Amino acid sequence: MLFGQETAEEGGEAASLVLPLLKRIACPRELIKVFEEAIDTGRLLYQREVATEQLVAALAGALNQQLVERLTAGGMPRELVEDLRRLAVGGLLELGCVTIGYQEEAIKFSRLLTEIDPLTRLLSRERFQRELDTALEYATRMREKLALLWADIDDLRLINDLYGYAVGDAVLRAVAALLEEAFAGRGAVLGRTGSNSFGVLLPGCDLQGALSLAEQTRQRAEKECLGLEDYQVTLSIGVACFPDHGEAANDLMVASELAVLQAKRRGKNQVAVLDPGRGAEVSLNHERSVILREALRDPEGIVPYFQPIVDSSSGAILGFEVLARIRHCGRVLPASIFAEVAEDTNLIHLVTERTLSSALHTLGRRGSGRLVFINCSMREVEHPELLESLAELVAANNLRPDQVVIELTERHAVRDVARVRDFARELQERGMRLALDDFGSGFSSFLYLRQFDCYFAKIEGSLVKDITRSARCKMIVRHIAEMLRSLAIEPIAEWVETEEIAAIMKSFGVNFCQGYYFGPPAPEPI
Repeated sequence: MLFGQETAEEGGEAASLVLPLLKRIACPRELIKVFEEAIDTGRLLYQREVATEQLVAALAGALNQQLVERLTAGGMPRELVEDLRRLAVGGLLELGCVTIGYQEEAIKFSRLLTEIDPLTRLLSRERFQRELDTALEYATRMREKLALLWADIDDLRLINDLYGYAVGDAVLRAVAALLEEAFAGRGAVLGRTGSNSFGVLLPGCDLQGALSLAEQTRQRAEKECLGLEDYQVTLSIGVACFPDHGEAANDLMVASELAVLQAKRRGKNQVAVLDPGRGAEVSLNHERSVILREALRDPEGIVPYFQPIVDSSSGAILGFEVLARIRHCGRVLPASIFAEVAEDTNLIHLVTERTLSSALHTLGRRGSGRLVFINCSMREVEHPELLESLAELVAANNLRPDQVVIELTERHAVRDVARVRDFARELQERGMRLALDDFGSGFSSFLYLRQFDCYFAKIEGSLVKDITRSARCKMIVRHIAEMLRSLAIEPIAEWVETEEIAAIMKSFGVNFCQGYYFGPPAPEPI
């Protein structure tokens, strides 16, 4: 006999659960219910950590018992009973073995996916980080150098948009192959660390050696055809070195990623390294990114504050600027100190979305009809879903589109002027208004006046703040105000902190003011 009565008994808990179900299978009316209970039983046995092998043995034993009892009771010859029993139990056993093998292979494959990037066959980011930890432990113990290269494919998103994701994947594979060939025989560890980025660990390599290798790799990528015949694929590479840029894995990764961002800001297709003396700055940026991510995970971690914009002639409130605040360890921190980190880590869109959702809900509930000024950096404006999500929030909170004023803030150079121009046009088509923030802070402010139709322009606060101490600042502010009014753009003065400044701005024809003299940012609009 393949399985006797003792097999079902040895199944223990599994046998006691499956045997009653098996006895009811012969009743057609209960079949669906039995199958549903069988699924629940399987879940229960998994939760109780019953082995798959034990479950299959219990099922086979129970089936064996039921077959013998029923076929014998029907008067069937013993030989035929034995043949049918072997066929049924053997078939079940074979199915169980196939299932076990299938599950083992599925588990092995899922583990493989956490170790290896399936597209490039390089290490996954998770495995690469473990290798970095191990390499750092060895370098610390042996007092050796360790270099980390972070290579980003420039404009991979544009390649995907122009040629499709299949071509983008081909570029990724070509870059991976180039890196493998470039660092072959050097004991390097390579991994795909992001959607368009790769990491290279170089044990025993100092900063100068790493910079030299990075530059050779960059030049090689520039010369070779990496998956495209009519498009030059380039790399921006950041370099960090232990212990120059830190002694922890996070410090090295942050330093190399920031170096890549520095290379991209300088025009891409470059190798960059942070000044080793900026180690404290790297640690600070990393700490800020950790605080920001924790705040995003906390439903109450990011909250809006409201600062009034007041008509100094009448004292009436024109509207409120929405300012994000970060709650951390019982303190409320201004989001402005996280702005650069938020943009560099691509978290700025999530911060804006969370802030606006709460702010517009508050203003919609109050139903004041006042304007709401929303700060958006040029990077946010380039995000394709910003306007659509904003329009949905405005409608959901029963606000009018003409209550919304988007302030364009310049922290980095505009990468796509045409996209920003389209954004401004679509904004106005939806009935919303446009304002320029920090006007007078740079040459680009005048370029934006030429490119976009604006309703408001906020005069740079540092100029306004110094008009009582600097005749030059006073002259600049007066001429800015005159120019804006001649273009039918309403000027707003920022950083108005004293009655004297407010009076001077009024004499310049600037009636709308924002600053602590008229009210600080507060968790609720006045």
